[in-house]
Parts: sequence; structure tokens; C-alpha cells
Amino acid sequence: MRIQDMFEKDINRSINGVVKVAQDDDASIRSELEEYVITRELRKHFSTLLERYDAAIDTPTDKIGVWISGFFGSGKSHFLKMLSYLLSNREVAGKHAIDYFDGKFDDPLMAERARRCASVPCESILFNIDNKGPANKDKTAILKVFARVFYEHLGYYGENLRCVRLEQAIDLKGKRAEFRAEYERLTGQDWLETRDCFDFYQDDVIAALAASGVMSEEAATRWFDGSQTAELSIDTLVEDICEYVNKRRAESPRGTFRLLFMVDEVGQYIGADVNLMLNLQTLVEELGARCAGSVWVMVTSQEAIDEITHVVGNDFSKIQGRFNTRLSLSSSSVDEVIKARVLAKNEPATRTLTDVYAANAVALRNLFAFKDSRGDLQGYSGEEDFVETFPFAGYQFKVMQDVLTQLRTHGSSGKHLSGGERSMLSGFQEAAQKIEDKDEYALAPFYLFYDTVHTFLDSSIRRVIERCQRAADDGNGIEPQDVNVLKLLYLVRYVDDVKANLDNIVILMADDIRLDKITMREQVRGSLDRLLSQNYIGRTGDTYNFLTDEEQDIQRE
Repeated sequence: MRIQDMFEKDINRSINGVVKVAQDDDASIRSELEEYVITRELRKHFSTLLERYDAAIDTPTDKIGVWISGFFGSGKSHFLKMLSYLLSNREVAGKHAIDYFDGKFDDPLMAERARRCASVPCESILFNIDNKGPANKDKTAILKVFARVFYEHLGYYGENLRCVRLEQAIDLKGKRAEFRAEYERLTGQDWLETRDCFDFYQDDVIAALAASGVMSEEAATRWFDGSQTAELSIDTLVEDICEYVNKRRAESPRGTFRLLFMVDEVGQYIGADVNLMLNLQTLVEELGARCAGSVWVMVTSQEAIDEITHVVGNDFSKIQGRFNTRLSLSSSSVDEVIKARVLAKNEPATRTLTDVYAANAVALRNLFAFKDSRGDLQGYSGEEDFVETFPFAGYQFKVMQDVLTQLRTHGSSGKHLSGGERSMLSGFQEAAQKIEDKDEYALAPFYLFYDTVHTFLDSSIRRVIERCQRAADDGNGIEPQDVNVLKLLYLVRYVDDVKANLDNIVILMADDIRLDKITMREQVRGSLDRLLSQNYIGRTGDTYNFLTDEEQDIQRE
């Protein structure tokens, strides 16, 4: 049976491995909702959040801050985005968001609580703070970002507060349609398309305001002259937000309404700036006190709130009090996500692989016996694990995560890589695609993951591999399989848990369950000897290591 035919879902389908907060077209959202996996860890976080959100439906609260922390790639943005869809219960492809979660919560009580939370009329404003932040990051930058996204949510031009106040005045008089019609008649242009430079159309705007009955020509001229300035303060913004929320609550049949500010990467934006942290604290404090649980602020950060407040000073117990719901995500369940989204098998494949494991259990145990490495590196824990993980082995989830973490630490380009589910998802999918035509005895050798990280590597690394590939193509003292061994040695270069000795390299290169380790050992030994003689790798005791260009020069000297 071909590997390609084993999976429940097409292995060649497009999987969105990197979740972008700004990506909000229906097709992307539907794909994200359908494929979202609620792991054991995420169940706890959903449970905590839904419990507090639910309790605040009937009881007013000022504890409206949620701080979601986790390493790069642990799924913070994805989690925030899913909360946004779930709580606002947006309709996607003719189906409400909560319906996509049917069966994802294994606890009926939690599923019922999620439905109750989703039943509250709710609007969410989801944004990446760095994208929406002002060019000059002063001490009121957080306030300016919140003001901008809120006013944009209302349909105003949030980037310019003077324009917002003008549009508010027009709406207050109920003259929106009349003003826009007059403006288009005078300028021949649509107001929404040109309002970003409305100062340049001053005469036309004044004429349109007067003609539509918003204000007199004299008042409009005075406003443009700047005698009426547009000031922004936390007080005025919170007042506008509360006014909007109260209006929406009055329109709701049940008298309930929620507005959510969902802010991605706030920790990175604040950094060590005390003023920005105070700005955020005051804003959340005011929203909590004056809106009584109708407005929530949920943020993500790579740092836990205790770490970021420790960095900027020790007098921040207040900010910790504002964000009393704290959820810390790790990448520990990444194998669960990959098994569910990429490697889930169909019924015929399950039967075939069960038979394969029964016939080869002893051989598989012997195949994945690592030497001088950490104890929890293993192939398969049993038949079920083999079926779920095939054509990969259990150790690859742990080692690949270490590889991505170390590449981010040691290579500047590699900082874009994620040790969480983002790069792992694409890595495992691409590796499976490379061997999709093989049968049920095939295994994915570890070097297949090199192509996933290839584009993120520094040029000094890529040059070594490419030079080796050219030598193999030209038959210049290197054979094709030597290039794969070199790729493998680069991947495990910084990973302490796997010693790059001959026995372990043989295991990492294993591409078939029926592998003859003695024959493979000799082949790998030949590759290592050729790479050593050509100065691509070095050797310390029984351990081999990849050499960069600079290290090769030193070795030659």
C-alpha cells in the first residue's frame, strides 16, 4: 500500500502552517476552524478561560484581562484567533463558528459552557499590535493603537483622530449618506477612498459639510483652522467604548453584549518600556472599572507576565492584578497536532500497519536503540503509536523540536523558524510527501527535514551543502548519499541529546523497517570517510560534526 493512500486527508493539500492574525478571508478561516486540534494542554486553557468568561455573563466584573504567554510557535496566535472566532460566533461558510467545535471538546460540560459563551452577542477586534502601532512609539503608543482599531471597527478612519471626530459629528447629526453624496458630487471621488488625505480637499469638505447640513460653513472653516483640536486621552477613549457597548447592549434582545480587544504580540511591542506597560495597565484598569465586564482585553506575549514585569521594574503588582487570567502555552503537544492534522490514517491503512507492526515489532525495537543519548528517545511505544506515527518515528518529534530551537539560537536567519507547531507541521508534511510513493515498510530518514529549514539558514551553511551536492553531481570524490549524511550532521549539530556517532547516524538514516543495520553501517562509514577526507566534517573521538566554511579553513590550516 502506497504511503500517499494511507492518510485520512490528502497529504498534498495546502496546510496553513503559519497562522496570521490579519488573514481573515472565509476560506482560510474555514480551513483553520476545521483543522484546529484541541490538545490535552489546550483543553485546560479553554476550560479556565471559558469558566471565567461564563461567570462574568451574570456577574459584573473588572477582571477582564487575559494574558496568553508561550514560546515562539507554541500556538498563541492560533489560540487567540480561535477564541476570537468562538466567542464572536462568526458565521463562516454558512455555519456558525461554535458548530465547528462540535466534537473537539471531549467534556460535555465544557462544550455546553462554550455554547453559552458563544451565545452572548459579541464583536471581537483582532489585531497584531506591531502592524497597527504608530510610527513613533511614544509613551501613549498603546492608547493610540487601541483608539485606532476601535474607531476603525466603527467604520471611521482611525489613523487620524481629527478625521474620526469629523465623522463622529457627521454621524451624530445622522447625515452620513448626505455628506458622502455631496462630497462625491463636488470631488468626483468616494469619501472612503480619499479620507486619508482629507486635509487636501479642505474646500470641498467644508462645502459638503455645509450643503449636507452637518454644520455651517463658518463652523467647518473654524474646525479646519485648528481652533477645535482633537485630543486623545484614556478617559475619552474609554468613554467612547462604553457608550458604544451600552448602545449595543440596549439593542440586544437579551440585554447583553461583549466587545473583545484581541491583541497579538503585546509583550514584544512593550519590551522593557515602563511607560508602555503603565499605559496598558491604566487602559485595562479603566475598561474593567467602567464597562463592568462588557469589554475584555486578551493579549499574547512570548514572555509570561511575571517575566515582563520583572524586566521593567518590581512595582508592577497592579498590572498583574489587571491580567488575572494567565494562560501559559508550551509546544509539548505538538506531536498530538501533527498526528491529528497530517498523519491521521484511514481504515485500510490502519489494518495494514497493524499487521506490519505485529510481524516486525522486535526488529523495530532493535532498530531504534540509540547509543549515549537521552533515555526518552525511542521509536515506537507500541502498535497504536506505530500506526499513528508512521512513516515517522517517535524520537523525530522531540529531536526536530530541538533542532528548530537550536537553529533559532545559532543562526540569525533561523530566528524566523518556529519550534512549535508552525514549522513542525510543514516539516512533517513535506517529509511525508517526499516518500509518498513508497510502501508500508518505508521510514522517513531524519535528513528529509533539512529542506524545511533550508531557506532559513545562513548562506555560509547553505554554501557547504550546495558545494557538496555539486561534487556529488560531478562525481568529484563524493557520492549522492554522502550529501544526505552531511545534511543530517548539520541538523543535529547543536542537539546535545543525540550524539552524532556512527551507530546513531545509522538509526537517523534508517529508511526501511527491514533495514540491515550491518550493511547500512558500512555504507554510512564510507560516507563519513569521504566527507572527512574532503574536509566537510570533523571528528572528535567517535563523534562527527558538520564544519562551516570558516571551520573548514581552520581545519585545513
